[in-house]
Amino acid sequence: MTTRVSMSLNGLDVYLEKIAQAGGNVDDAAANAVVAGGDVLLDGMLKRVPVLTGHLADTLKRTDPVHDGNLVFVEVGMPRDAPADVARYGNVQEYGSASMAAQPYIRPTIDEDAGKARRAQRKSLEQDGVL
Repeated sequence: MTTRVSMSLNGLDVYLEKIAQAGGNVDDAAANAVVAGGDVLLDGMLKRVPVLTGHLADTLKRTDPVHDGNLVFVEVGMPRDAPADVARYGNVQEYGSASMAAQPYIRPTIDEDAGKARRAQRKSLEQDGVL
């Protein structure tokens, strides 16, 4: 006896038509969406970061969108070229040390604001006519 499976996606033709109408703007829409989500996460980090001198908060950034094949992304948080002393301080704040308890600001942002970031991305894609 042969086993067969049949699957269908209702409404896919409408979605594909929207993408076709968006044309070359899909890459721009994806970039706008990751920026929108990244901005939400950056705001969350800035809201939660401990502030003594302000150097750590001033160093937190969101990169411009990077396109790597079909992947589009931004990096949020401590930039790669951050001063070493600020990067070390940020790491100790996030994870603690032998002599200091952690005061995390990255992990709580991801835990608490991930849904908000996804909603911002979705809203951006809707505004750009891709969803």
